[in-house]
Amino acid sequence: MESSLDKEGNHKSISSSDYFFGPEPFEIGTKPGSVESRDEAVGTEPDSPGQLARDRPVNGHAEPGKDSRKDETDSDESMEDKAQTESQPNTPDHMDEDGDVSMAEEIPELPATLENGESSSVQIAPAKPIDLTPDTALLNPDQHVTHAVWRPRDPTVVVGAGDLFCSLWKLSMSSDPVQKKILELKKGDTNVSTVAWDAIGEKLAVATCTNDRGTVTMYNVNGDAVDLLPEVPRLITGLHWAAGSSQLIVVASNHNVSELALWDDSRRPDVFPPPQVIENQIYDLAWCGRNLAFASGEGAVYQCEVDSSIRLVKTFPSPKDNATWEFIRCVQTESHAVAIVASGLSASIWIPTHDILIPNAHKDRITGIDISPQFDPHHIEFASFSVDGKVKVWQVNLDTKDYTNIHQLSLDSNPAITGSFSPDGYALGAASKDGLFIWNIEHPGGNLMSTWTATSPVVKKEETDRMTNGQNGHHGQNGYSKPEPHRALSWDADGKRLAYGFNKQMAIINLQR
Repeated sequence: MESSLDKEGNHKSISSSDYFFGPEPFEIGTKPGSVESRDEAVGTEPDSPGQLARDRPVNGHAEPGKDSRKDETDSDESMEDKAQTESQPNTPDHMDEDGDVSMAEEIPELPATLENGESSSVQIAPAKPIDLTPDTALLNPDQHVTHAVWRPRDPTVVVGAGDLFCSLWKLSMSSDPVQKKILELKKGDTNVSTVAWDAIGEKLAVATCTNDRGTVTMYNVNGDAVDLLPEVPRLITGLHWAAGSSQLIVVASNHNVSELALWDDSRRPDVFPPPQVIENQIYDLAWCGRNLAFASGEGAVYQCEVDSSIRLVKTFPSPKDNATWEFIRCVQTESHAVAIVASGLSASIWIPTHDILIPNAHKDRITGIDISPQFDPHHIEFASFSVDGKVKVWQVNLDTKDYTNIHQLSLDSNPAITGSFSPDGYALGAASKDGLFIWNIEHPGGNLMSTWTATSPVVKKEETDRMTNGQNGHHGQNGYSKPEPHRALSWDADGKRLAYGFNKQMAIINLQR
């Protein structure tokens, strides 16, 4: 009011500089995002779990009074209807190129919240999902992409890899991406099996396999080879760096026997220390704090202690006979070490550290899980992805061992092939065969915030026997068919861009918040 009157009390004109403006327009193909990230934490040390970052909820709340521990088979139909209703809000179509509703148009009056009695609040419809397709850069490695990995703490460097290649791209707001080819192989006896950055982004470990023998080569941020690790006598299926040290666990398997080998990059010994041998195939592994790691396999989960060596200290037999636990995620709270595993074929979820089993968590095969970075000492939340076209978010009380399916998201009948949470826990992304769905998980209803769709249909033949769960490379090797093509998904350090690997392309998608 004061700024609109002069000293004599008369009205004065107001220039454009006197107004408040929203975020700057998003510059297509250049800016990574228009709003600063809520939390810059990316991979904090395990002894400060409250600062970790990764996951959250979405379409449809479970009823507060609902018995959450029972099998959800009977309730899936009603939750699906609710998820579809909430994921398709009726909002105005007059939106500008930035996804903002034009203030010049008349906004229809919302109906009263109550027909009888007094309404205590105003209902606000969520914004229409923003189409991120125009604001995307496409990288073309000309090879099928199986891994997409951002450099930790650096949103300008991303790595893409496949069976026969590994490349590093440096991104810029003012120029085209610059590709550095790290490996370019021909079809033969050697291929790339997995890749992983260390916690601070100084070294990129690339594993290759030749005649069932694995080697790991270290590269710097410029893509130059700086070290070669000792050879291991099996196929390397996993590379897992510790979050707060220079230790790397190498998982090698020949389908019947697996080895967990510990490499300390600060010491660089001539040979690996004696590995921990497990008479089982290990499908996935995750660190849990500084000194624990959990591995999942056929019918069991294994707990290992890690210091200068790695050793098995406990085996958790599967509560479901012959269940294949393909995916694992772990978190260390102030008072709990938590391991969560999922079985794709049985669509079950198990928390062996707390003796919690969620049978029939989905109607079809589970393709991945991810733990939210936002948790407290007694509660955690995690998401599960499935080819039934749903992403479910679960809340677990670690003290009472109760669990609740608090949110359910729909991919419009598309299978959720992979997914993960943004590093700050603000958004949740799930990839289908040719598209991406991103939800604002801080919204009470978990509304669909953004979508992305491949500009042309994928017509080339793709591999169907390999799968990646978000940022943690995992190859399905349990013998049953997988009709979904491989997809790779990774968030950058700021949670503003995603790298989405599909077929022989990798999309760099700018997320508008």
